[in-house]
Amino acid sequence: MLTHKGTVTLTTKRLILRRLTIDDVPAMFRDYATDGKMTKYLTWEPYTDMEKLREFVEKRVADYENIMYYHWAVTMGGEFIGTINLHAIFDEAERCEMGYCIGSKWWNKGVMTEAAAEVIRFAFEELNANKVSASHDTQNAASGAVMRKNGMKQEGLLREHSMRKDGTRGDMACYAILRSEWEKIKNKKYEYLPLREN
Repeated sequence: MLTHKGTVTLTTKRLILRRLTIDDVPAMFRDYATDGKMTKYLTWEPYTDMEKLREFVEKRVADYENIMYYHWAVTMGGEFIGTINLHAIFDEAERCEMGYCIGSKWWNKGVMTEAAAEVIRFAFEELNANKVSASHDTQNAASGAVMRKNGMKQEGLLREHSMRKDGTRGDMACYAILRSEWEKIKNKKYEYLPLREN
């Protein structure tokens, strides 16, 4: 069985992963929720109304009362840059699924690879998970790279599994890592590039 702790604060070399708060809404609206590049392969459309985003965040904040709810704001230097979560949680099978997204201004800096590594560690070391899964649209190569860099292996392909925003059907690549596999690579060190200047 999994050992639930709820969304506790996690830290890495560059990042703090913490609960979302209402105070995050302005930064989320500016650099994340309105980002059409980021949402291209996601199921939701970019926000155009900050109050609608506020309503969404209020619901997520309320969800934190559930000890089985795992949804982190990814922050760097105190700045909100994205989210990462664990969902599709199965206690008896000791497995869960990971999802993530980050504003496009922070792409290609290894930030989500770093955040995912910490969430995978949390799942195995603190939740007692045996397996962490994730999936991505095959056209979203960068998302798959995050999975592979964290030792996840492709287990299958769901053909024409999603409907993209442009009306085409998308294949989903399914990845996972087992605790036994993670134990062999958990001390791997990453070289992180500095955040680019704006």
